[in-house]
Amino acid sequence: MNSVLLWKAILGLVAGATVTTGTIYFGTDLFRGEQKIEKKTISTLLRDLNPDKRLLTSDIEASNQVWKDAWANYRNNNKESNPWGIKTWSKVTQSVQSGDNAPDDFVSKCVYQGNLRVSNGSDSLYENALKYCTRDTLVEDLVKESGRSLREKGDGKSSEWKALWTKYREANKNKGVGQDEWKISDNTWSSVTEEDAPEKFRNKCETESKLKESKFGSDSVQRVLSYCT
Repeated sequence: MNSVLLWKAILGLVAGATVTTGTIYFGTDLFRGEQKIEKKTISTLLRDLNPDKRLLTSDIEASNQVWKDAWANYRNNNKESNPWGIKTWSKVTQSVQSGDNAPDDFVSKCVYQGNLRVSNGSDSLYENALKYCTRDTLVEDLVKESGRSLREKGDGKSSEWKALWTKYREANKNKGVGQDEWKISDNTWSSVTEEDAPEKFRNKCETESKLKESKFGSDSVQRVLSYCT
């Protein structure tokens, strides 16, 4: 073989090997760099990173105090600018009181934010949703998230309410006057014979479910689960 042709062939093989090796090398780096990072919706991630907070939702009326507070908070933190482009926003120089209903586009923006997916709590989208679109976690949130449903107040005559009231009485029958878990009875438990769940008991289920609580194992949550679902 001609020596010139021989050298060209050798150089071609070396170049090919280099390209091939390079391709394998960079391909490995590329593979490593594309390892998937799990992303969660902001509303879901809130439960993990900030369990004491829950995202505000559109099924809560804009006239509800939690939405009023959220809207006032947004305005107080953005007196000179309007990062979310809310139509009814206006510049303010003094602190805004939480008396105005949240406008529809603010509610929609919060709902939209909650459905966005992020990988961690340092994402600005997450931080803004946490700052402007959340409320305190309540006992009823943890109850619902466990798959249980709170009893509607009703008149206490349903078989379900009667069973819950009986359960409460049995659990507290050996306790003194005013020493039962929710301090419902002013008499000795042996004198309590009413089968229908009294209004005081049903009201207690309602008020206890509205307490602030972020721990599923707390007494507040467990009592509501036992006596109100």
